[in-house]
Amino acid sequence: MTKKNRNRPRLKIQDPLPIRAVGIENERERKNYSDLPPQNYIHNWWARRPTPASRLAILASVLPDSVDDDTLLRWMEINPDNKSAEDTVAEHVRQRKEMKEEWSGRVYDLYGYRKSYKRVPQGKERDRLHKAIKTAWGGELPTVMDSTAGGGSIPFESLRYGFPTIANELNPVASVILKAVLEHPRIESDLSDDIEKWGERINEIARNKLKEYYPTNPGERVLETIWAHKITCPDCGFELPLAGNWWLDKDTGPVRGIAIRPIVDQEDLRADFEIVRIPEDTETSEFNPTSGTISHGKATCLNCDVVIDGEEINSKLQSGDFDYQSMAVRYEQRGERGFRVTNEEEKEAISKAVDRVENDPDLSTFLATEIPDGEKTSEPRRRGIFEWRDMFSPRQLLAHYTYWQAFEESKSEIQSSYSDVEAEAILTFLAIGSDKALDYNSRMSAWDASRPKIGHTFAGSDFAFAWDFAESHLITEDHGYQWVLDSIVEVYEELKELSGEPETPLQIFQGDAANLSLEDESVDVVVLDPPYYSSIMYAELSDFFYVWLKKYLDDIYPTWFLDDVTDKESEAVANPSLFEGIAGEGTSKKELARQKYESRMTDMFDEIHRTLADDGVFTMMFTHKETEAWDTLTTGLIEAGFAISATHPISTETPDRVQQQGRNSAESTILLTSEKRDKQDESASLWDDIRKETKNAAVERVHSLEERDVDFTKVDLILASFGPTLQVFTENYPVVNSQGEEVRPEAALDEAREAVLDYLTEKYLNKEVRDVDQDSRWYLLSWFVFGAKKFPFDEANRLAIGVGTDIAKLKDERRMWRKSQDNIILRPHGDRVQSINKDPDTRSGRKPVNPDSLSFSTDLDKVHAAMHIYDVRGATEAWNWMSDRNCDSDPAFKATLEALLRVLPQNHGDWELARNLAAGETGELLNLDLNAEIFEKDDEREEIQGTLKDFSSSR
Repeated sequence: MTKKNRNRPRLKIQDPLPIRAVGIENERERKNYSDLPPQNYIHNWWARRPTPASRLAILASVLPDSVDDDTLLRWMEINPDNKSAEDTVAEHVRQRKEMKEEWSGRVYDLYGYRKSYKRVPQGKERDRLHKAIKTAWGGELPTVMDSTAGGGSIPFESLRYGFPTIANELNPVASVILKAVLEHPRIESDLSDDIEKWGERINEIARNKLKEYYPTNPGERVLETIWAHKITCPDCGFELPLAGNWWLDKDTGPVRGIAIRPIVDQEDLRADFEIVRIPEDTETSEFNPTSGTISHGKATCLNCDVVIDGEEINSKLQSGDFDYQSMAVRYEQRGERGFRVTNEEEKEAISKAVDRVENDPDLSTFLATEIPDGEKTSEPRRRGIFEWRDMFSPRQLLAHYTYWQAFEESKSEIQSSYSDVEAEAILTFLAIGSDKALDYNSRMSAWDASRPKIGHTFAGSDFAFAWDFAESHLITEDHGYQWVLDSIVEVYEELKELSGEPETPLQIFQGDAANLSLEDESVDVVVLDPPYYSSIMYAELSDFFYVWLKKYLDDIYPTWFLDDVTDKESEAVANPSLFEGIAGEGTSKKELARQKYESRMTDMFDEIHRTLADDGVFTMMFTHKETEAWDTLTTGLIEAGFAISATHPISTETPDRVQQQGRNSAESTILLTSEKRDKQDESASLWDDIRKETKNAAVERVHSLEERDVDFTKVDLILASFGPTLQVFTENYPVVNSQGEEVRPEAALDEAREAVLDYLTEKYLNKEVRDVDQDSRWYLLSWFVFGAKKFPFDEANRLAIGVGTDIAKLKDERRMWRKSQDNIILRPHGDRVQSINKDPDTRSGRKPVNPDSLSFSTDLDKVHAAMHIYDVRGATEAWNWMSDRNCDSDPAFKATLEALLRVLPQNHGDWELARNLAAGETGELLNLDLNAEIFEKDDEREEIQGTLKDFSSSR
């Protein structure tokens, strides 16, 4: 492609966008996991973007700003057929979202359109779309590139809209996914029957070889075996199965569920099992399935009750001093599913599989590739999983090996029966199917009793170890491999139906995004979703699949699988483990990882700058809550010669996903749009001159989002303020302080956070919070901003600096938080206040708050002490205690208590106590000026409102 000279108009992405409507559609797409876009479930990949977000980023980056919001949304296929003439599309979508809780019919009938991913404009509407775009881009459709394409969400949508598309990916696993998503479904011939035929052939070959290892009773189909790791108790010699719980099927019918109950054989020092049905009240029953033998890494022996610590358990696992114990199987008979214990024939077959794996010359060394010690791979290594073969129990390994052999037996016949491109497509989809079988059949595939079903290896972005795990019987008819095969055939058919026209130009590259095989200025638009700093270690995680795909496809893609594992050095992530043994002399592993990430991102942005046309546009999606990540990203953009020209926050994540549960994960993505910066006039700007402008830009963005009712969390509002702040910063680059020293972007981000916090505090908390002592203010603002007890240490430290206190003092002296890896966990009052019911000489010296004191170090100490008194002595004693300490005339005490009511989650025990203090008898003493809504809890609303009404009338 040659350089194109155009004079394009202003683009849609540089104006306000209908982000609320698109955010609702993102949520709608992800709400039903049985109805996701096919690229989402073709193969496991991390942090795929939802279709509406990808479409918005692409279309807004190519359409002129003359296109109105309604037209943009219709072209995104957010196109309701039940919209009133008076409403805009965005208003209609928001109204329907508000009606959803009360809606009992079909979601389609509510919104008036199918999920947007199912369609793209066709016919005359497509012609109108293309005409608008060509007018803006000199008569041609712009070429769209994603140089970190991952699972392919962005280039797939680009192709579907008919734009010439370029996709690049460093990771070979993701590159295989790109081939399957972007290229193979666009082959003219329909290969669905062929994929199914050869998959069935592979299944037949493997079944015949494996059936002796998977016996069944007559008329029965065994679906899964549930296993536990087993160690010997060092105290009594008992063979202890390690299980987190004993549930097999929770909440089945009229009883609580089905469980497997261990029976201690004291003579043979082992556990046998029986299947039991649990009554409604498990707490008073003889056996509680929720209590397994291992919790928080420590195990309790079923025979002698000795507690075995985690270090000893890990030592046994690392030395191979453990075994596996099959506990139960799930089976199906005459259409009914149930559970039974493993029988003797099955145990003999398992032993036979173990002998085969240990003694077969090929199997005994199969996948004996060492797992590198890394940031995430340290997790399985800690449990004794040192080689990739160790990810599987012996029979699991034998099954996967046998299916690979069956694939190899069929490969040459497939290649001789089809054209090269067709054979490549068939073999790629079959290999992807085998990868899916791996994902649902490893030692980390935990049993999910709530559904009940086998979980997959990567429920999160880590190698989470499963003490008890499930094995899928791949050879079982209409199950196992057959399910996998049906799934990939269905994916292929859906992709073929959704894919764009075969004639749309497509290029797929596998390689470094910092070294693309493209001409200068040959790309018009770049839209990408880059690696997110330290959030996901893609290469380390994907090695689980890489080592198998290397077996399956190394001759199909001969240049992709040259190494034993994936390339960690070229990956653009902040991985501290790469600097083990290198850090020192004041430079930590984390800092070296940050520097490497910045360098890799700058190199990647340099290459984008080289390949992007002078009037091109670069839109990037970024989701990260840590300021350090934003600082590093922006520095890379600046050094590559870009200036941020527009930013848009959009909701893309679901709060219930595994990575977000129990912590303050961001739910939004920021679209950062950049253009090439004119480097000819880069006189330095003085930081003191633009500081106020950065703060104003941050607050203005948050205020505008609130007016648009985007329904963002506090974390997301702060993240949203980063965009316009960085826009001001990059427009004034370079920026120096009064001493002439360069100012990094993080200085602007800190200003933005402080300004937004002040704005939000004044608006949503009582103004008197500003007068609360700085340590208490840090605690209150932590809950206020993050809305969860757990959040990153770096952000906690920045917040401490912002309010003028020391993070170490808050931990060691104040005991307001404790550490959990790279996160902090906020402590409740019970962790901080000494027991009033104990003699002062016997109280815990670790707790800093003495409830007998008449004065306290912090306002939070005083409130927490009052909570403790109320909790253990009741309302009257609490009234007397607060009266003696003049709490009723202490504005800081009352401001802290009110703020806790506003910031704590209602399911937090301290919220209940804060509410009790502020209402009823003690509330009369404090006489807080609060609205009834602050006290409301759904299950107690009428009672509380009545209390408050009485309380208000007595004042």
